[in-house]
Amino acid sequence: MNEQRYEKISLWFRHSDKRLKVFKMIYIIQPYIVVMAYAICVIYSYVRKDTNVIARMILVPAVTFLACTFFRKFLNKKRPYEKMDIHPLIVKNKKGQSFPSRHTVSAVIIAMSVFYINKVWGIIMFAVATFVGVLRILAGVHYVKDVLAGIVMGVLFGVIGFYII
Repeated sequence: MNEQRYEKISLWFRHSDKRLKVFKMIYIIQPYIVVMAYAICVIYSYVRKDTNVIARMILVPAVTFLACTFFRKFLNKKRPYEKMDIHPLIVKNKKGQSFPSRHTVSAVIIAMSVFYINKVWGIIMFAVATFVGVLRILAGVHYVKDVLAGIVMGVLFGVIGFYII
């Protein structure tokens, strides 16, 4: 996304205090929704006493999160608000570590965890994970490529961790 396109899109939110407030509220709340879904799945697996599923539900997301964190630090790509002359909807002081989007990777690997237990709820969580990525782009804290890489990384690690290993 270029500077002009981002500013045009973000103006729609900025021209209404109510829209901007709702956007910021959703931006803050959405990670908690993903974490709650993950916690419910882990508890559900625990109640079912399915130790293999519990182990995968904990290890696969943990390894994915750590791999993403390492990869981001190694590449240390700048964020949109660092490289472009934009006014992000969400102001952050964080520098670098934009690629891939860790929020998106986390949401997608959690969606993969839910999908491993229940296909229908997993598909719903994939929609939520996609929404998480879109919010990151709209907020001005990630590029489209950061979010797409996060989706690919989450799906790849999920397929390997839940279905191959």
